[in-house]
Amino acid sequence: MRALFFVVMSVSASLAYGQGSFWDLKRCVEYGMNNNINVRQAKIDADVSEINYQQSNLQRIPSLSYGLTHGFSFGRTLDRTTNVFTSRSAMFQQMSISSNVLLYNFNSLKNTEAAGKFTMEADKAAVDKARNDIGLNIAQLYLRALLSYEQVEISRIVLVQTKAQYFNTRKLVDAGSLPELNAAELEATVARDSATFVQAISQAELDKLGLKALLNLPADQDFELVIPQVDKIPVDDLLSIQPEDVYQLALNSQPQIRLNDLRRLASEKNLLSAKGQMKPSISAFGQLASNFNQFLLKSSGVSINGENLTGSYIKQGSSIIPVYSPNFDVNFVNRKFGEFWNGYGQQLGDQFGQGVGLSINVPIFNGSQARSNMKRAMMDVKKRDLTIERDKLQLKQDVYTAYYSASGSFQTFVAREKAMVTAQRSFDLASRRFELGVMQTIEWLTNQNNLTRAKIDKALAQYEYIFRMKVLEFYKGQGLRL
Repeated sequence: MRALFFVVMSVSASLAYGQGSFWDLKRCVEYGMNNNINVRQAKIDADVSEINYQQSNLQRIPSLSYGLTHGFSFGRTLDRTTNVFTSRSAMFQQMSISSNVLLYNFNSLKNTEAAGKFTMEADKAAVDKARNDIGLNIAQLYLRALLSYEQVEISRIVLVQTKAQYFNTRKLVDAGSLPELNAAELEATVARDSATFVQAISQAELDKLGLKALLNLPADQDFELVIPQVDKIPVDDLLSIQPEDVYQLALNSQPQIRLNDLRRLASEKNLLSAKGQMKPSISAFGQLASNFNQFLLKSSGVSINGENLTGSYIKQGSSIIPVYSPNFDVNFVNRKFGEFWNGYGQQLGDQFGQGVGLSINVPIFNGSQARSNMKRAMMDVKKRDLTIERDKLQLKQDVYTAYYSASGSFQTFVAREKAMVTAQRSFDLASRRFELGVMQTIEWLTNQNNLTRAKIDKALAQYEYIFRMKVLEFYKGQGLRL
């Protein structure tokens, strides 16, 4: 009878939706670890870190760039092929290929690359941490939902019992064996238990809705929980667990610890890189370049425009004959578009030049930028040390808290179970006396309420104990299982 209500619900859901709508803890955790928004954001951060790391690796490869400039000059400009100023309009083109490679910078680039690698691995560990966090939250909400369904079942059983007592009492009242007050009291109790049953169902649906939100599932998606028998949920033996042993296992299994160590290593490499940037660096460079220049007007010939006396003369006997020189004018016409490129290859070949060399960059003063970067890197290392110390202390606090909470929950569960057994025996005796007519209705209802409260308290203690033990198993690196 205990899980009859849930069996009916499961069969109905199976007929309506099929097996695909049923979710156990394993499916919830696996789905949440892959689809929760926080986990997906952590994956994006890890992908960005991987891109940055790949980029830092490529910094070792020589750079190569190609440049092309094409344009027109008007008025007085420099002829780029002769380096002579001219006032003739022209079309020009400049092209170059250049390369640069860093030869040595006191391992600053190497340490930057190593820092990027550790950062990438740390961000991947952050994904594992986000998955673990979401898995633990899912387990907590899953067990809370199971507890809500347990309370629904308890409320249903109470309602069934109250209705049965009401119907029996109603018959005795109609037969004149009991007063009407007994039936009225039970009728009011039926109404109250019905409201409690409806509220329990509503709370179970709300808890299920909260679990769907954590899984990043639509609120209207078919979603039925697989409800295991709580007594068969596997848990470790509490007596065989020591909190210090769990803590040592957690140091090796928890992603947060690995994440902190990796970020500490990245900070160390960043510090070494910052120190290297304060020292000279040596680079090699090479360049290939050429130019092309074409005037927009071309010569169409030469014409004589008058003559000028030169001041020179020729003697013929006693006669002196002056010497004249003609005035030549160069005629220009516009080039056709196809003529703009005449001699292109020849000019590029004639103007082709090369260059190679070494460059040394010695940081002397840059507004204390390099030194400030080094100081910030040193502060980051100290900050990482404090983070490691804090998180280890917090982890130990969490482990010991989980252990003592599990111990207290187990003792509470044992006490609640004994109280429920006692309340059940008292209720059974009260029911027999009530049926014999030697107990008042209000006394029977009091015993029923005591039993109901005892069952709820026992269920609360049991689920609290199970969850605390699951937390301990989680810190031991065993994952989450029901």
